[in-house]
Amino acid sequence: MSLSRRNRVCDRCIRKKVKCDLQRPNCSRCSEAGLPCTYSAERKKPGPQRGSRRQRNETTSASSASIDTQFILGDHDHASLTPEHDALVNGADIVTPDMIEDLCMPQVQIHDFENFTLQGPIYGSALTAVPPDSHNIYPGYSLNREHERELLIHFFNEVHPAIPLFRIQHFLKQYDDGLAERSLLVTMVTVAAKVLGPVNFWKAEDVELCMKFLLETMPTETAPPDIHGSLDSFRLECLLAYYEFHQFPGSSSWMRISRLARKAYRLGINQIDNPELCSAFDYATVTEDEIEDWRYLFWCIYCLDSYSNISVGTPFVVELESINTALARTPHDQTQTLSTSVPKVFLPDDVEDIWKAAKDVVSNGILINYNLHMITTTTLRQAGYIMRLRAMGKRLPTRITTLKGALAALRLSLPSRYLNPARNVLNGESCIDHHIRLTNILHLHMANLILSVPPRLDENEAEFVQSWLESLEPCQNIVSVVEHWDNQHSPRIDPAICFIVFSALCFLDLHRRSAVDPTAPLTASLDQGQHLLLLFLEQFSNMWEVPRFLIHQFRETQSRSKDTPLTYVEVDRTLSRFKTPLHPKAFERGSSILATTPDLDTNLDMTMQLDSLLSFDMYGLGQ
Repeated sequence: MSLSRRNRVCDRCIRKKVKCDLQRPNCSRCSEAGLPCTYSAERKKPGPQRGSRRQRNETTSASSASIDTQFILGDHDHASLTPEHDALVNGADIVTPDMIEDLCMPQVQIHDFENFTLQGPIYGSALTAVPPDSHNIYPGYSLNREHERELLIHFFNEVHPAIPLFRIQHFLKQYDDGLAERSLLVTMVTVAAKVLGPVNFWKAEDVELCMKFLLETMPTETAPPDIHGSLDSFRLECLLAYYEFHQFPGSSSWMRISRLARKAYRLGINQIDNPELCSAFDYATVTEDEIEDWRYLFWCIYCLDSYSNISVGTPFVVELESINTALARTPHDQTQTLSTSVPKVFLPDDVEDIWKAAKDVVSNGILINYNLHMITTTTLRQAGYIMRLRAMGKRLPTRITTLKGALAALRLSLPSRYLNPARNVLNGESCIDHHIRLTNILHLHMANLILSVPPRLDENEAEFVQSWLESLEPCQNIVSVVEHWDNQHSPRIDPAICFIVFSALCFLDLHRRSAVDPTAPLTASLDQGQHLLLLFLEQFSNMWEVPRFLIHQFRETQSRSKDTPLTYVEVDRTLSRFKTPLHPKAFERGSSILATTPDLDTNLDMTMQLDSLLSFDMYGLGQ
């Protein structure tokens, strides 16, 4: 094959005016669409040949009575004409049949032809518009354009606030123009159907089949070649990681997030504001809005890395000191171009300076809750780091004191009434902003709870008792946040907060059982708090598997403990059993739970066994 032949762009990419990677025998775009990749025998000069327009008109007029037209389905949900009929209508001298894959019209126009037929002896088969069918590519996926767009809108309204990755209006325009990347679009729609379902126009078993296909065939290493390393490739993997982490906790979901974070490191997405180290895009051609899209992507990966490793008790992949990517400056639902006059804000290398970043975010007045979410997540990461080292038996008094001071400074740097869990109606706070703020407050209370875990009783009894009593305050603060929660906004919030609520639930149970006077008003207050936290988890369990698993785990704990009172010695024994869920006892206990629980899906990968955010063992009491 000649050099010019090898450098030829395939016919489909020429027609669609997109970049072709020149792979043989099939380029990646044709392979992804499941369509033949063809190369014309000869290259035609651009434009019609002389006299072709007159010839085409004559041919069309003479042959219009004998056209036997049939619509076929092309890729990207379009209806198309067969090559033979296209040549008859448009003239064979314009484009040769072997260069044509299909002639497409927007799918929205298909419905105009649904009842249109040509009948009679000279027509042969009737003209029929075939509805879209993506079963061959995405099993179980058979949505028409109307239903697909409806779910896409629901995704942006109900799911996207929890994982903001897109400029909404920009993506919707891409979709309407037929330019949205297909795998990403199907993933967005399927995640929306799973989280918000059931959907009356999409069978639950078909949704499940499509979701399973996406999770099994779209890992980072096997992403389609034409989007590998692209922004859409990362977005696709972020959505799948977000879904799998909360729906199928286990080794697969943790590894997916880990691979995603390492891939981001490889392309330098943690160094977006350092062009020398970031190779994710070309700084000479990229727009500021597109760079902002990449920033949103990185902070999504940062949160996934944080929540997954805190809950598992493993080291983070993304290191705070390695980040040179500014916080976001443009709301994802804003249509205006990013104003470069807004100063960039970066996370500090030292957690002691985290309050300075918070003051800068508040001073900018843009995306306050979103960017404060990254700041409170950072403080929770630091607390999780201390928790992990304490589980190894290390004493970290200096680190604990430093983080307590950083948390105190951060609280003082926040806007007035920010830590008040009530919605600030007088200031025009929207419901979604209110719940994002509640999430940030939960982060701070959880960090305080981790730091208040007392040292061993035999080391300093007075300090143990004092710290144990102090740990009740953050638990009660978490309950006060839950009291202001509106469940209709739960899909818009990352369900990782269920780990925080579960931890407070376990601590409240320990406090209730170790209370000196079981008849005191405090005991009744603790009982009420436990009920509220359980109801919170139950609401999230309607959408996600992780809270359902946590609820079962707590009830299993209660059934084994038989609600017996605890001494401080027994509380100390419980708290001393800090460990990661990779501990062999966690595997053994988790296996027994799954084996004896009919309401849990035994097909789920629960190998990591989320014992709790604090990963302590409450089953061994009295043994």
